[in-house]
Amino acid sequence: MPQMAPIMWLFLFFIFLMLTYFLSSYLFFLWSIKTTSSINTINPQMNFHWKW
Repeated sequence: MPQMAPIMWLFLFFIFLMLTYFLSSYLFFLWSIKTTSSINTINPQMNFHWKW
């Protein structure tokens, strides 16, 4: 098992961080859309506008 260079580990860690960030932001985006739609169906006079 040859040892990898530290720059390779940093590169892999950076890729992992980017994937985690994109996945979490995508899931939060879907969750906020679902929450706003349910809130609007329950209480239509309260309009929640998410600022991105």
